[in-house]
Amino acid sequence: MGENKIVKKVTIDERGRVTIPKSIREKYNFIPGEEFEIIDENDKIILKLLIPKQKTVKSSGKWGKYTFLKAGESTFGE
Repeated sequence: MGENKIVKKVTIDERGRVTIPKSIREKYNFIPGEEFEIIDENDKIILKLLIPKQKTVKSSGKWGKYTFLKAGESTFGE
Protein backbone atom coordinates (compact mmCIF):
# COMPACT_ATOMS: atom_id res chain seq x y z
CA MET A 1 0.00 0.00 0.00
CA GLY A 2 1.11 3.60 -0.57
CA GLU A 3 2.90 5.71 1.98
CA ASN A 4 0.63 7.75 4.28
CA LYS A 5 1.55 11.33 5.05
CA ILE A 6 -0.17 14.36 6.54
CA VAL A 7 -0.39 17.00 3.85
CA LYS A 8 -2.51 19.70 5.47
CA LYS A 9 -4.15 20.46 8.79
CA VAL A 10 -7.89 21.18 8.52
CA THR A 11 -10.54 22.33 11.00
CA ILE A 12 -14.17 21.27 11.40
CA ASP A 13 -16.50 24.29 11.23
CA GLU A 14 -19.56 24.88 13.43
CA ARG A 15 -21.76 22.87 11.01
CA GLY A 16 -19.40 19.85 10.99
CA ARG A 17 -17.88 20.57 7.57
CA VAL A 18 -14.28 20.00 6.58
CA THR A 19 -12.77 21.52 3.44
CA ILE A 20 -10.51 19.31 1.35
CA PRO A 21 -7.44 21.43 0.57
CA LYS A 22 -7.14 22.67 -3.02
CA SER A 23 -3.84 20.85 -3.58
CA ILE A 24 -5.53 17.50 -2.80
CA ARG A 25 -8.66 18.32 -4.86
CA GLU A 26 -6.43 19.13 -7.84
CA LYS A 27 -4.20 16.07 -7.36
CA TYR A 28 -7.21 13.72 -7.43
CA ASN A 29 -9.30 15.82 -9.86
CA PHE A 30 -12.25 16.07 -7.45
CA ILE A 31 -15.14 18.08 -8.85
CA PRO A 32 -18.15 19.64 -7.08
CA GLY A 33 -21.00 17.19 -6.60
CA GLU A 34 -18.86 14.05 -6.32
CA GLU A 35 -19.90 11.74 -3.50
CA PHE A 36 -17.76 10.04 -0.87
CA GLU A 37 -18.29 7.19 1.54
CA ILE A 38 -17.13 7.82 5.12
CA ILE A 39 -15.50 4.77 6.68
CA ASP A 40 -14.89 4.67 10.45
CA GLU A 41 -11.94 2.32 10.87
CA ASN A 42 -10.62 2.06 14.44
CA ASP A 43 -8.68 5.30 14.98
CA LYS A 44 -9.09 6.57 11.37
CA ILE A 45 -11.78 8.21 9.29
CA ILE A 46 -11.44 7.40 5.60
CA LEU A 47 -13.10 9.26 2.71
CA LYS A 48 -13.62 6.93 -0.25
CA LEU A 49 -14.64 8.45 -3.58
CA LEU A 50 -17.74 6.80 -5.03
CA ILE A 51 -17.14 6.45 -8.76
CA PRO A 52 -20.34 5.86 -10.74
CA LYS A 53 -20.40 2.95 -13.16
CA GLN A 54 -19.93 3.78 -16.83
CA LYS A 55 -23.12 4.43 -18.75
CA THR A 56 -23.86 4.34 -22.43
CA VAL A 57 -25.83 7.08 -24.11
CA LYS A 58 -27.97 7.19 -27.23
CA SER A 59 -27.51 9.75 -29.98
CA SER A 60 -29.88 9.83 -32.97
CA GLY A 61 -31.27 6.39 -32.08
CA LYS A 62 -27.83 4.74 -32.17
CA TRP A 63 -25.67 3.81 -29.24
CA GLY A 64 -22.80 6.23 -28.75
CA LYS A 65 -19.44 5.65 -27.14
CA TYR A 66 -19.16 5.15 -23.39
CA THR A 67 -19.55 8.21 -21.23
CA PHE A 68 -16.66 8.57 -18.82
CA LEU A 69 -18.29 10.30 -15.88
CA LYS A 70 -15.05 11.04 -14.03
CA ALA A 71 -13.74 12.87 -17.10
CA GLY A 72 -16.73 15.21 -16.86
CA GLU A 73 -17.75 15.00 -20.49
CA SER A 74 -19.63 12.78 -22.95
CA THR A 75 -18.54 11.70 -26.38
CA PHE A 76 -20.74 10.44 -29.17
CA GLY A 77 -20.04 8.53 -32.36
CA GLU A 78 -20.01 10.36 -35.67
